[in-house]
Amino acid sequence: MRDGIGARASRGALLTVLNFGGTSGLRLFSNLVLTRLLFPEAFGLMALIQVVIAAATMFSDFGLREGIIQDKRGEEQAFLDTAWTLQNVRGWFLGTIIYLSASPIAVFFDTPQLTQMLHFSAVIPVLQGFNSLGMHTANRQLLLGRLTSLALVSQLIGAITMIVLAYILQSVWALVYGTIVGAVAHTIISHLWLPLKTNWFTLEADATKRLFSYGKYIFLATVAGFFVNQGDKLVLGKFVSLEELAIYNIAFFLATVPLLLAFAINDNVMFPLYRHRPPGDSADNKTKLDRARFAVTGTLFAGIAVIVLIGDGLIQILYDARYYSAGPVLIMIALASMPRLIMLSYEKVPLAFGNSKSFSFFKVSTAILQFGLTIVGVQQFGLPAAILAPTITALIAYPFLIKIANTYDAWSPKHDAVFACIFLVVAAIVFWLHGDLFQFSRNL
Repeated sequence: MRDGIGARASRGALLTVLNFGGTSGLRLFSNLVLTRLLFPEAFGLMALIQVVIAAATMFSDFGLREGIIQDKRGEEQAFLDTAWTLQNVRGWFLGTIIYLSASPIAVFFDTPQLTQMLHFSAVIPVLQGFNSLGMHTANRQLLLGRLTSLALVSQLIGAITMIVLAYILQSVWALVYGTIVGAVAHTIISHLWLPLKTNWFTLEADATKRLFSYGKYIFLATVAGFFVNQGDKLVLGKFVSLEELAIYNIAFFLATVPLLLAFAINDNVMFPLYRHRPPGDSADNKTKLDRARFAVTGTLFAGIAVIVLIGDGLIQILYDARYYSAGPVLIMIALASMPRLIMLSYEKVPLAFGNSKSFSFFKVSTAILQFGLTIVGVQQFGLPAAILAPTITALIAYPFLIKIANTYDAWSPKHDAVFACIFLVVAAIVFWLHGDLFQFSRNL
């Protein structure tokens, strides 16, 4: 693509990779330092806090970001002021809900110390409500350079705060305070670095109607997205110990780096690119989009292959003996993420064309299936069931996703067939090298 959109898409993909690589590197570095300063249960506690915040955030999402990116009024001041006002209202609402529900949540997980931690953490969504909408307008225009800097600097500030406080306090509170400081930094820097006029409290009738009309189905999709992306931790938090949850969380972070990078590329590049260059408009658009999809999936598959081959040794190099059981967990999670990666670039196709209803129906259906498989499976088979549930769900949902993608001429059967074969080869190699892979659950 030699046009302006194509060049911005290429730069956007590169910046997304740099952003993700930088933030993941910072997270890994801080994680390695913090695991030596704090006890494993601290990371289990923080995982529960993150699940609660994610639940509150996703249960009240009505697609402001997607609405700004796809709406023709997405750069008008009145439209953006209305979106910013709604974002603020949502932030205060979430903070209140988290604060009031802290005690019942602590009782549910049988973890009394969660109450006070959630009371403090309730300020995080309030802070996020004040973030600049320049993040979304820059994403709309595929101008991602400053977004990359914003993410890296704010995360660096939060990580340094966590490490310093962990050394001083020797307590899980270091993680809580560091997360809050990072959120403060993100909010302030978003207004200083992003080129957008200052927003103010406004509720324009047409803008409100457009945002809610588009976002009502996004709300359902993000609720579903919570159960798809966080449901495993929710179920495990109820049925396993904090130490076991910490082991799983460490393995999950390392194993899903390629998948999370795919999410970032899909959101920041492919989604707006579908909007600007619909594959159904011309053969040239479809060819170039298919080529981009091949390049992204191939690169990320290579990353997963490396992870599954060296995962166990990587854990033993990076962590002390308390965390060695994360090795086989890491291998299984990485392998199980490959089918999802094949499908991922299709998921937001209908959103790019304003069809949030189809997108939401698909997300809700897959969430119900995956969460149900996770609950039943964990009780019967333990941790392996939580790892395999997303893969089983992806295989069942694939025909329905392709039917939706085909509506917009976005399906690439060659892409899917090639990478399905690669997945089978990698899986065979993994089970040949790690024949006792499923035995790890007995040792947790």
